[in-house]
Amino acid sequence: MRNDELPHIAKPLDGIRVLDFSHAAAGPFAAMFLGDLGAEIIKIERPPRGDGARSMGVPMPGEDRGRSDYYVSLNRNKKSVALDLSKVRAVELGRELAGKSDVVLQNFRPGVMDRLGLGFADLSKIRPGLVYCSISAFGSTGPLASQPANDIIMQSMSGLMGVTGEVGGGPVRIGAPISDYSTGLFALSGILAALMARDRHPEGQHIEVAMLEASMNLMANYIPSVAGLGHKVPRLGRAHAQIVPYQAFMCGDDEYIMVGAFTRQFWKNLAREVGHEEWTEDPKFATNPARLENRDELIGMLEEIFCRQPREIWLERLLKADVPCSPVLELHDAVHMPQVLHNKTIVETTDATGNSVPLVRFPVRVENWGEDRLEGAPALGANTDDVLKEVLSLSESEIASARSDGTFG
Repeated sequence: MRNDELPHIAKPLDGIRVLDFSHAAAGPFAAMFLGDLGAEIIKIERPPRGDGARSMGVPMPGEDRGRSDYYVSLNRNKKSVALDLSKVRAVELGRELAGKSDVVLQNFRPGVMDRLGLGFADLSKIRPGLVYCSISAFGSTGPLASQPANDIIMQSMSGLMGVTGEVGGGPVRIGAPISDYSTGLFALSGILAALMARDRHPEGQHIEVAMLEASMNLMANYIPSVAGLGHKVPRLGRAHAQIVPYQAFMCGDDEYIMVGAFTRQFWKNLAREVGHEEWTEDPKFATNPARLENRDELIGMLEEIFCRQPREIWLERLLKADVPCSPVLELHDAVHMPQVLHNKTIVETTDATGNSVPLVRFPVRVENWGEDRLEGAPALGANTDDVLKEVLSLSESEIASARSDGTFG
C-alpha cells in the first residue's frame, strides 16, 4: 500500500483549519508540519505562477508546470486556492476564509497584509481567538524592517556563514536553507503553543517570528562568550570551536571519518584506541580547555594516526571502543543508508500529476497516530472551487462570477 493510500487516523490537529498565505520556504515549512499533524491547510497562491518556489530547483517529471523539487518537498498535505489579492473580491474571499479558520500564516513584508485588510487587527475582529503568525526577515519594526531578505541573506547577516568555512578561508553558506527552516520550526512551535493556550486568550494571538532571531538562536552556545566576553568564533572547517577532538579526519583510503569525543570518557576511549592513553593524563590534553589551547598539536598527531588505516577499519575499531564516530556521507549515499531504509524516512507519495515523488517524512512519531498519510503537493488552484463551496458555501454562479472578474487569475 502506498503512503497516500493509508487510511485516515485521527491526529492531534484534526479539525484545525490553517489559512496559509506564505510562500517560498519558511512559512510553507511550518504549514507542512501543521498538515502532518492533521490540520487542514488552505494555501493561497497568486495566479498565474503561484508560489515562487514552484520555479525554484529542479523540475519534477510530469505535464503540469510549476512543480520543482523545492515546491513539492514543502507543500504536501495542502489545498491550493488561487486568489489574486490585487482584486477586491479576492481580498474579500480571503477575509471570509480567515473567518472560518483557526490559524492564519503569512510571510509578506511588514505592513503588506495590514494594507490589504488581512492583518491581525482586522482578521481578529472577524474570527475571535484567531492565531495569527507573521514571519518576517528582521521583525516588524526597526531600521531593517522593510529590507528584503531570504535564507542566504540571513545566513550572512546572522553570523552563521561567518563561523562556517575552512581555516583561513572565506565564509561558506550552509548547504541547507537553515535560516528558512529554523524560522519555520520556531513558527510551528509558536502556533502550537498559541493553539494550546487560546482558551485563555479569547482575543486571539499574534505570533511574530523574525528570521534573523531564529538564525541567531542556532548559535546559542556561542552567544554568552561572544556577547558577554567579546570573544570571536573562528572558522574551523571540519572542527568545532568549543570541543576537541570533534571533527572529521581523513583516513588512509582518502575517505573521511567523523569523530565526536565530546565527553571525558569518550576522550579516554579514543586516546586508548589510538595508542596514546598517556594523553589523558598529559596537562596539555587531559581536559577540553587544555585541548582547545593545544588544538593544533593534538589534531596534527591524530591526523597522522588516522592516515595509517582505511576508514572501515577505523569505524570498526572506534565503535568497538565506544567512541562516537561515523562515515562522512554525501546526501545521495545518506538516503540509501540501511537505517534510513529501516526507519522509512523517505516515503513515496503521488503528486498532482499522478507521478511518484519521494519525500522525507515528518520526524515526530507517536504510536497511536499511526503511519503518516502524505498527500502530494497540489497543482496551482486545484482546490479553489471545492474550498469555496465547502468552506464558504459559495454557489456555482458566485464562483463563476468571481472567475470572470479575474479573482482567480
